[in-house]
Amino acid sequence: MKQIVIIFATLLLVGCGNTNDSKMSIETKKEVGTVELVVFKTKPLFTKEQVIEAAEALNPIVTKFNGYLGRRLSVAEDGTWSDIVYWTDKESAEFAAKEVMKSKTCQTFFAMIDEKSMQFMHMKPVIEN
Repeated sequence: MKQIVIIFATLLLVGCGNTNDSKMSIETKKEVGTVELVVFKTKPLFTKEQVIEAAEALNPIVTKFNGYLGRRLSVAEDGTWSDIVYWTDKESAEFAAKEVMKSKTCQTFFAMIDEKSMQFMHMKPVIEN
């Protein structure tokens, strides 16, 4: 019985000690009112490295908008990308989406996207974990 308690306590401590290196804290997650999701493929002439570099160049621009909480860029093995941006509210997300169109830096990134493949939407989170 003593061994079972020790094993259970060890599992509990290991599980509770698991940290998430995400820049978004638990507090920030609770503030997310809108998730901006962009799914796309890039034009074939651009490399993965070029896309990442252009996407990173957007960060100093988007972080200045009111309501911005964080961003995740991911790529699948088939070359499909997802750019997920977390906002406090839909109004902030929509305002930023319009304003970034005026930025030359942002236009460089957007020019890499195959527009036929792109899906863009603002979504309301319904489950948080």
